[in-house]
Amino acid sequence: MKLFVKAFYPLLVFSLLLAYSGPAIAQSYHLAGTSAQSSGNPSDWIPVVIEVENIAGKEINLRVEITDRSGLPAGWDTQICFFQNCFPPGSTAHEGPMAAGFKEDLDITFITNETPGTGTVKVLITNLDTPSEKTELTYTATTGSTGVTIAPAASSLFLSQNYPNPFSLGKSSMTTVTYRMAEAGNATMKVYNLLGKEVRTLVNEMRPIGKSSVNWDGRDNAGRQVPAGIYVYKLTTNTQTISRRMMITR
Repeated sequence: MKLFVKAFYPLLVFSLLLAYSGPAIAQSYHLAGTSAQSSGNPSDWIPVVIEVENIAGKEINLRVEITDRSGLPAGWDTQICFFQNCFPPGSTAHEGPMAAGFKEDLDITFITNETPGTGTVKVLITNLDTPSEKTELTYTATTGSTGVTIAPAASSLFLSQNYPNPFSLGKSSMTTVTYRMAEAGNATMKVYNLLGKEVRTLVNEMRPIGKSSVNWDGRDNAGRQVPAGIYVYKLTTNTQTISRRMMITR
């Protein structure tokens, strides 16, 4: 019996070591999902989003990296919008802080061309404070066939995050907003402060279908520089309204 116990004991200890992998690492962020997809017309800019929420109870530092672009059709590109910013198309990795309790869409926008197809990229999000905490995400965008008239869906109206954001006021500084009309018609884009007061009208005219952009120099309708802070810019067409926030610093 003693010989059996002595023989069995090392095996028992080894099994327990295998079963125990150390203390669990508390999750610092929550994802609304690990994959997302969207669709649009050829030559569209197609935003695909997954919401990220900081649940750590303190600020965390995250890294977002597109690790695999092999699923992009020839001529397609991507743009990362995160950390309250839209980065230049083609860039693949960015780092930044996320405040406690903050939620933000991790937006991978697919820049397509006239050839119909489906594009997929893999994205890795990593907590730089705890590098072992990382999650792989899959983003997919699809464009329709050429020669087929696709009725513009309400969701095909698109408003980008301004770039750069935060936007630092200065004599010659500008921030740019890109938007895409689903159908030709009147468009207005206005900037509001957090009290809901209109600060500046950027667009108020008939616009054709497709992509347009507008610059803002941080001045109000009277030509005065606005105070630093958070502002809301809102795009309104005959059928839909979309808004986003921007941050202005000194």
